[in-house]
Amino acid sequence: VYKPSDKTDLKFEISASKQDLNLFSNIDDDNNTGFAGKLALTQNIIKNDSLWNVNAFVDTDYIHQDFRTVEQLFNVEFNRDWNIENPVGNQQLLKTGFTTFHSKKGNASYTFEHLNYSENFNGNRHVANANLKLNKFHFFTNTSVLSAKDQVNTSSFFRSFSRLTYNYKKGWIGTKLNIEDNEQQQKQTQELTPLSQRFNAYEVFTGIGDSTKVYTEIGYKNRVNDSVKNNLLQKVNTSNTYYLKTRLVQNKKTNLSLFINYRTLKHKDENIADEHSLNSRLQYSQKLFKQIVLLNTVYETNSGSLPQQEFSYIEVEPGQGAYTWIDYNNNGIQELEEFEIAQFQDQGKYIRVLLPNQVFIKTHQNRLSQTLTINPSSWSVYENKNQKFWSHFYNQTSYLIDRKIKREGNNFNFNPFESDAENQIGLQLNFRNVLFFNRGKQHYTTSYTYLRNKTRSELITGFFENSLKSHQLKFNHKIQESWLATFQSAFENNQSTSENFISKNYNIDEYRHSPKLSYLLNDNVRFNVFYQFSNKENKIGDFETLKQQNYGISFSLSKNQKAAINGEFNYYINTFKGNTNSPVGYQMMEGLQAGKNFTWALLVQKKLTKYLDLNLNYFGRKSETSKVIHSGTVQLKAYF
Repeated sequence: VYKPSDKTDLKFEISASKQDLNLFSNIDDDNNTGFAGKLALTQNIIKNDSLWNVNAFVDTDYIHQDFRTVEQLFNVEFNRDWNIENPVGNQQLLKTGFTTFHSKKGNASYTFEHLNYSENFNGNRHVANANLKLNKFHFFTNTSVLSAKDQVNTSSFFRSFSRLTYNYKKGWIGTKLNIEDNEQQQKQTQELTPLSQRFNAYEVFTGIGDSTKVYTEIGYKNRVNDSVKNNLLQKVNTSNTYYLKTRLVQNKKTNLSLFINYRTLKHKDENIADEHSLNSRLQYSQKLFKQIVLLNTVYETNSGSLPQQEFSYIEVEPGQGAYTWIDYNNNGIQELEEFEIAQFQDQGKYIRVLLPNQVFIKTHQNRLSQTLTINPSSWSVYENKNQKFWSHFYNQTSYLIDRKIKREGNNFNFNPFESDAENQIGLQLNFRNVLFFNRGKQHYTTSYTYLRNKTRSELITGFFENSLKSHQLKFNHKIQESWLATFQSAFENNQSTSENFISKNYNIDEYRHSPKLSYLLNDNVRFNVFYQFSNKENKIGDFETLKQQNYGISFSLSKNQKAAINGEFNYYINTFKGNTNSPVGYQMMEGLQAGKNFTWALLVQKKLTKYLDLNLNYFGRKSETSKVIHSGTVQLKAYF
């Protein structure tokens, strides 16, 4: 930065990068090094603290085609702003113009921009911005006009968004105008490209209250969309939107807000039926009895569409994927029902890739979430014995239902509890209640958790449905500051139903008990010895059973949050009855094999500097029928 006078600022920046994709070869090293430069000059023309001030500026950037950056240099819509598709060559960007600003009335600016890529692009852009407050009026605008050409196309792009608001004592009234006209033509044929489009939208709104506290705003928006038809931009549809935004109550104890958006879409083609959509959100939170009871409710409706998605699996490097392939029928063909979620990192050799799809199903979604928390811990300071007793308890109940149904016509079903088996294409249902005694104290601390989850999804291969019911009991108690005893029990039922993949169907009952003893040498050193017994029975199909015993030890070492080492060793004995080479067997044994299995893991974390961390992760396993499998990762994490 150089400041030759009080009215002149000169800024410059130079940067270079070097990227060698193959350090072991000198071939193709000509494009490894690139550089970039920036020069900006600002000149104050009029300076007055009580009047309008005027600045003129020139800003230029040069970026060599081989220059590489860690972070993005320009805004996310830079390519769209300039109608750039595949720029090639050295980049030159020039900006010049003026800004005027007032300490109380706001600011305005005009900018001329010129962008050039040495091999295939040249464009000019005019940009005008204003943000002005004149008495009770507030005016904002952002407008740009582009003229550009590349080797294949020529384009013109006009964009403008403006808002005018009048504020009075108890409310406001205003209007918005939003326009886009993007016309891109091929040089040889003079035909419009598919990127060409145009729309114009106007909006009026009014509100009353304080927009940061309690208020209500209603509005109307009309939008006309044009698309390419017969090499012309012609109207394809018109939409009318009515909306309501309101915050009815806001204080220390209660919050209540509501948003509703209703839209009608009318197509120019009379053969296409009109569409109606409704999106809304109701949020309510309440604190009762001096914040002992907390209640939070959110209800939402959404009109949208879901793709009837097809997918495939692609093989990647081991450890980089999330799925594994098991050839259950030994035919050497990868079939969709033979892919499972990888239980171990080295098994993750495949990723799921969604295939291009143009088949969409119109949906209506209802989503209701409810959380109720009862926390009388503040009663612990009271002398009343009843209050002291109840202060040891904590209970939280949460409920979520998210249902998507096929939308037929313009009917909306606002009842999230109503089940429509024929039209239902998506469901997420979660219920969880956890009751604590001495929460977080490790002194006879006990918790009981009840879970009930259900999910349903619709794919091109048919629907998949999973459900889980679980009762979990956990107890931990610290003995003489050095020993921590923990005991867990769980009783669960896990069901899976597939419409077309019968091998994926199962209904497994499970119970498990897990005692654990920990020795706490100090705050940084811990040793654990644990055991787990599990019993699983499949109630359908081949009625598979599993009795599993797990013996294990682990340790944890840390040093002033700068370094940590964690290790674990497990010995499994699986007594399995049924077909081990099946999806049910894989699910019940969680990727292990029948008989004896060993797993071990080591994680080392080191904070090298304030902004740099090093993580080393090693995992190994061994079964009776396989050799030892080793896998590991090295991660260097930088914070910017």
